[in-house]
Amino acid sequence: MITEIDFYLSLFDEFLIVQNNDQEKIFWKLNAIIKLMQTAETLKGDGDFCENGLRMIMSLFNNYTSNSYEFNSKKFNPTSEIEKEIVLPILKHEFAVI
Repeated sequence: MITEIDFYLSLFDEFLIVQNNDQEKIFWKLNAIIKLMQTAETLKGDGDFCENGLRMIMSLFNNYTSNSYEFNSKKFNPTSEIEKEIVLPILKHEFAVI
């Protein structure tokens, strides 16, 4: 069974081989995402592995920048209809296009 660190190391090793060839880098990225999804199925983790793997893959490309909200976000699950009635208008107002 492969561990997370082994998976990441193998991706880095493969990337080092193709890093100077733009066309091969695109194929590497697509294959890396496929391998990530297949490995995530076998590990059956809590989802952090897949999220971190995608961040790692995308961070190897110059045109990808991560936003700070990606690292500090928390899952929000309203527990009642009353909470939804309070939160939804606030969110709609906050994200309304002016």
